[in-house]
Amino acid sequence: MSKSASSAAAPKHPPYPEQAPRFLPLETIRVRLVAPPHTEGRPVFGIISNMSETGACIITNFTLPEGTTVGLTIESRHWKNALVVSARVVWCAERFEPVKEIVGVLTGVCFEAGAIEDVRSLLGCGLFQAIP
Repeated sequence: MSKSASSAAAPKHPPYPEQAPRFLPLETIRVRLVAPPHTEGRPVFGIISNMSETGACIITNFTLPEGTTVGLTIESRHWKNALVVSARVVWCAERFEPVKEIVGVLTGVCFEAGAIEDVRSLLGCGLFQAIP
């Protein structure tokens, strides 16, 4: 989605002491989200827009409240096993793409500290490109 095609203002991000280098996926990286009780009986899915070792921006189909703890299952057709990590929602912003009349939700998450090594391995697997 381009910035000119969205109707919402850019989301405000909380200040972090250091911005971790961000990476773009070179193919579609799917994500399933689970956040009881918000997602009970509702499939919440998305794709990674960009990612760092500390968090990700995910395009999803459902708005989750800030501060919600979520379980993420990150999948690619190139991996045997999905990566399962915990994260916290730090921002959400609904986006509307008028040409295709599609509504999506940009969801910013911050990974739990224990997930950093697994996320680093994921970012180094060859399916991501560093953002200069």
